[in-house]
Amino acid sequence: MNIRWTAVISGFMTDFALTILLQVFIVLIGQTTVFTDPSLQNPIHIVLILIGAGLTGVGGFVAAWLAGESFAMHGFLVGVVGILVAALANVGVVVPPLLLLGQVVGCICGALGGVLAGRLRTSVRIK
Repeated sequence: MNIRWTAVISGFMTDFALTILLQVFIVLIGQTTVFTDPSLQNPIHIVLILIGAGLTGVGGFVAAWLAGESFAMHGFLVGVVGILVAALANVGVVVPPLLLLGQVVGCICGALGGVLAGRLRTSVRIK
């Protein structure tokens, strides 16, 4: 298995940029408690966390498309890189368990995005 890290980083950067836009949207709609105290009782929090995980799926799609092989692995690695970057950026900060679960779901979405890219790439031959 040959991991193309430039593809993974490109996918992560896509995920990161889209996540920044999502965070700006969250601030604009006044749901900032999702960052510090997300609740399963608040359906908006659940939707926002799932959208964030879906954005990792988009990043996984980009990574897999660029890599051209090991599609699910490249997509999954986008989520893993995201977790590592978040851990480094938040040293000493307690991350709510629901957000940790969202990151795990993000890894799964990244892999699924990679699988989708693989299916599209193999069914549509690009010249």
